[in-house]
Amino acid sequence: MTAAKEIPTPAPEPVLREDQVDYTPTARSVALSRHRAALLVLQWGQSADGR
Repeated sequence: MTAAKEIPTPAPEPVLREDQVDYTPTARSVALSRHRAALLVLQWGQSADGR
């Protein structure tokens, strides 16, 4: 009798997501783009601290 072998299952492919917004080159755009990036990270299932 032979021992059962565990066949590793392949890791799922990561979900690639993309977002594009054109901001006007102003100081306010920096804050807006940072806020949008933080919001998308949370919406796409990542924690705010990156863990």
